[in-house]
Amino acid sequence: MNIEKMARKIERHYNSHGVALKLIKCEVIRNGERYIYTIKLKPGTKESGIFDRAQDIRTALQLPLFQPFREGLLICIAVSERPVMQNSLQRMLESRGFHGSGMWIPIALGYDMKGAMRFADLTKFPHALYGGATNSGKTVGLRSLIVSIVAKQPVNKANFLIIDTGASGLDIFNPLPHLSCPIVKDTETAIKVMLALTDEMKRRTSLPDDELRLLPALVCIVDEYVSLITSMGDTKDRKVLTDSISNLLRKGRHAKIHMVLATQESAKQDMLINCNNLNARMAFTCSDFYSSRSILGEGGAEKLPGKGVMLFKSPEQPKPLCLQGACISTKDIEQLIVRITSATHDFRNKFVIEESEKLQMPIVETGVLEQRTLKDNKELADIIMWALNRKSISTLQIQREFRMGNRAADLVEELGKMNLIADKFANLPRAVLPQCIEDIPFEVTKFLSENGFSVNDIAVAIQNRNREQCDMQHF
Repeated sequence: MNIEKMARKIERHYNSHGVALKLIKCEVIRNGERYIYTIKLKPGTKESGIFDRAQDIRTALQLPLFQPFREGLLICIAVSERPVMQNSLQRMLESRGFHGSGMWIPIALGYDMKGAMRFADLTKFPHALYGGATNSGKTVGLRSLIVSIVAKQPVNKANFLIIDTGASGLDIFNPLPHLSCPIVKDTETAIKVMLALTDEMKRRTSLPDDELRLLPALVCIVDEYVSLITSMGDTKDRKVLTDSISNLLRKGRHAKIHMVLATQESAKQDMLINCNNLNARMAFTCSDFYSSRSILGEGGAEKLPGKGVMLFKSPEQPKPLCLQGACISTKDIEQLIVRITSATHDFRNKFVIEESEKLQMPIVETGVLEQRTLKDNKELADIIMWALNRKSISTLQIQREFRMGNRAADLVEELGKMNLIADKFANLPRAVLPQCIEDIPFEVTKFLSENGFSVNDIAVAIQNRNREQCDMQHF
């Protein structure tokens, strides 16, 4: 790229929009990967015009990257003539900056406009707010946060509580041993979990410092926060939930508890909590100035181009920092989770909410299936049909196939009580017992029928497995 020629083009396009400026310096990044121009405004020109007209000029010049940003007192523009998608979370997690940083609860935020990696420590905030329009990158940002922490800290150093009632973008993390309870999908369980976390905060704040130091940090993530409380209406339950969250925001840092709320664009009053303790703000693209201000405390996010670009603000970063948010593929997350679940962990000080798992599990009695929730019964029916297609099964296989956590072990035991799988022997997978449909207890057949599987479906599943075994023997 011809640096001077591009500078004059940019100046002409801004001048045509009534924004008089001059590009006075250019820094070349990584042998021309991108160029950073420093802007000098001419008298009478407002700096807001630089950001307001950026999208128009990006389109006119057909540039993959054209992003104004602030660096201290300077205003700069990052420019590239070729696609620049430097957003690899994996690369950040493998860097010396991540492993040698000394961060306790690390967040690999992303890359600044000069391509430098940017990290933050959640313990310094100690709470955070992720916000922006639909598909702006919030869920990707939350995934990066979770992956960053579990890649750095074992179970005895950090535990998670995840409430995700409005979507399924975080369900992939259900197998993690770091979870204090399965990912919460309903408002009733959300209230119980938040009350349990509040009780744990009270217990921890009464402990001596040397005892508290041994306990893991607790990171509570509430995705689609405003949608969650809106769905509850003006009820007593909603007040219980918001009061609990407010209490945790005020006092949680003294108990090593960190709240992370994520929401779509909404007015500050819609939050129904005091947001002042949400000291870190990650604002993705917003539809207007008012939405940006409700999330970030000021405008600017409404001018972002999308695709995971965000403005980050914290006590240590009071001026919004423009970043390309880090990203990791679903496949890479799954591989990381498999490695983590296969490792040995120290669970001695793990914070566990036993009741939440019971609330969300289908309840199965020996020889009898009692329906409690339609969603959990359908999940159990799917697992039974999946098992009937296999020669043997294990807890880890269920965790991988159905993306769930510790309750997979309980479900395996329930399959044993139904006489569908053999007793446990050493650490070997447990053999699937039925060789024909007559081997399946009547209660199980009836349960499967009530959840969408016919007698023929069951017979075909067993036949497919028997046929596969026969084919392997002939081979």
